[in-house]
Amino acid sequence: MDQEWKDSISKQSVVFMIIAGLICMASSIIYAIFESINRFSEPGQIVLSLGLAGISIPFIMVGLNLLFPLKSSTGFLLSLGSILSASGVLGFILLYPDAWFYPEVAYVMIAYAAGVFLLLFNIMLQQSGNISVTIDRRSKPENIDRGNTMYSGENQLTAALSSMMVSHILHPASEFSRWNSTCHENEIYTCDTEIIMKDTEQNKICTAESSTESMPETVFPETMIDQTPEPLETIGSLATTTDSITEDVTAGTKVKSFVSMKRTDIKKDDHMREAAHKILRFHFGRMLKHERGTMLGKDIEELHDMRVAAMRMRSVLEVFNGHLDMDVMKTFFRGIKATRRSLGAVRDLDVFMEKIQHHIGSLPEQRMSELDELIGTLLIERDKARGLMLLHLDSSKYDKFKLKFTQVLEKEGGWEESLVDKYGRPLPHRVRDVLPPLLYNQLATVRAYDDLVHGDEPSYEMLHALRIDVKILRYTLEFFEEVLGEETNSLVKDLKALQDNLGDIHDAVVAMELLKNYLKYGKWGSRGSRKSGEEHIILSEPGIENYLAYRKNEIKELFEAFPEVWAKAMDPDFGTRFSGVVASLYHD
Repeated sequence: MDQEWKDSISKQSVVFMIIAGLICMASSIIYAIFESINRFSEPGQIVLSLGLAGISIPFIMVGLNLLFPLKSSTGFLLSLGSILSASGVLGFILLYPDAWFYPEVAYVMIAYAAGVFLLLFNIMLQQSGNISVTIDRRSKPENIDRGNTMYSGENQLTAALSSMMVSHILHPASEFSRWNSTCHENEIYTCDTEIIMKDTEQNKICTAESSTESMPETVFPETMIDQTPEPLETIGSLATTTDSITEDVTAGTKVKSFVSMKRTDIKKDDHMREAAHKILRFHFGRMLKHERGTMLGKDIEELHDMRVAAMRMRSVLEVFNGHLDMDVMKTFFRGIKATRRSLGAVRDLDVFMEKIQHHIGSLPEQRMSELDELIGTLLIERDKARGLMLLHLDSSKYDKFKLKFTQVLEKEGGWEESLVDKYGRPLPHRVRDVLPPLLYNQLATVRAYDDLVHGDEPSYEMLHALRIDVKILRYTLEFFEEVLGEETNSLVKDLKALQDNLGDIHDAVVAMELLKNYLKYGKWGSRGSRKSGEEHIILSEPGIENYLAYRKNEIKELFEAFPEVWAKAMDPDFGTRFSGVVASLYHD
């Protein structure tokens, strides 16, 4: 009983010391922020802020020391470290600011630093002692009574817990490294998960199944349970044009599989929110389909296709504004935006490299190496961007986004749209009724640039805004292509030519700015990332200067080609075809 009482007192002391230290540290930080502490603050304010911060570290260190059983040697170090660190704090409080001069300040700092060092060294010493004891015990298995099941059980439990910790570190339960989707009829990636109720996530285990090959898995023998699940029921045909969500109960686990849609299957009488639901499911499946190829990095088109799918989903927000429950969707749109940006950073560098390689291909052989240094810099930047992209795609945050978004997209119901306003008046909600004015408004927004285009020389900022509006119009036509008819393809083709021209102008302008900054600062990055006082280097790189002239000439050629592609969007024939496509909504 006395031993238990002593253990309880010891635990209470540890908790008290650590909590007291954390409270002091938090108080110091909060006080410094609210009082805007700096070197010109009142002496009392500085003493209070730094004093609390100085006290907090020894408190925490002493608490951590008390976690271990005290011995004569460790007790001496604990006492000496506590005295020195306390004397350092006390000396600062007494000496500042009137006597805060050399050598007094040196004595105070040395005493405090030595005290903290001794407390930290004592923790390391005691920890190493515990490890050596454990190793020593494990090195003498022949002296252990095999009949002593308690000792045997402890060894097995320790091994199991250690393995579980390693497994959890390498493969956290919140990560779904094999969460994916595919529209191949012979391959399906499934995620084994417990039923999630009231947003409480249970442990998930993602597996991959294929009719042709199996995926190797990392297995930790100490934690592996020999459990052979019953064979899954035959999954129905995947040739359907809608999601096939298979749910089978296997060994107490519910299996859910997200299957990519081959088409959206939007109907003219669908509610707009229901149409948005189908579009999101379609492009979410396409994004997941290209995720593995993007992470492998063998084909840059995989990344491009994944980014395009993310961009399409992001555009749903603009197209279906007012028809979505943003209280539910805003979190997912933030996740889509973050994914698109991480992919875009790599894709932009890929496009930049392609442009450079095209330029090098037009050079004589003796000049083909003049951009080698720039290419080396770009490869380093791409590796950085790809590393950040992989961190994002492998993060638990991204996995949670995919899991929760899948649950929302697969949810039965919940995508119904209100048919009346707060006064009880009916609201337009069907695709055939809402889409025509939406398309005409978007077309009017694009054509409104005509006066600016034919006025003074258009600015790059204006052309960039035009590109965004053209992109939204094009995406809307593509979203509803199944109900608008095949004539939509010719409209999309003309808009794509215009968007590509504007996109190439934008890329060339950005490239010139980046190259100029590279020559000016000797580093890669946008102007906004440079510090205002950073020194200008002004590199002399004939190859880069020649390439700058090449991109400048490219912009000139793109400007010369712009009137032709713009005229197609303004041509009366385009308007006639556009009206015919819209009118098809009312044909049976």
